[in-house]
Amino acid sequence: MAGEPDDETIINDYRAVLERLTLSPDEIHDEQELPHPRQRIIDSLLSAYSLSGGSSHSPAELQGWMLTLAQFQPGVGEPIRDPAAETARQMTEAGKMVEAAALQQLADEIAEEGADKGWVIRRAKYQAKVERDRNELIGLLQNVR
Repeated sequence: MAGEPDDETIINDYRAVLERLTLSPDEIHDEQELPHPRQRIIDSLLSAYSLSGGSSHSPAELQGWMLTLAQFQPGVGEPIRDPAAETARQMTEAGKMVEAAALQQLADEIAEEGADKGWVIRRAKYQAKVERDRNELIGLLQNVR
């Protein structure tokens, strides 16, 4: 089809999302955050992976990006993050923008938010699906070679 992005564009768009999000291994995001349909990203990654060095990305990069795709699930809504990881992320961002005196107040507010155990319930709801998807994606990679 005319105007459809090529595999390299799709991979680079996906990589840019991953770089922006800096996902921890326990995070789960809504697949609507992906820059292209999930299956199109899978197809592009598999295509590049099958080129055995013909891609501008290493096989290890492509494998990692493929497995990370499992962390994007339908219907998640707000990202599911471990409160400790989220606290560290917010403190880093806040440190770039706020004076040191305000950091303690912000740290206290973030810690209070992190005490909420709702993330555990939300994460448990999606974790089995993430693991199942990850195993399926590993299988796809193994079938390419």
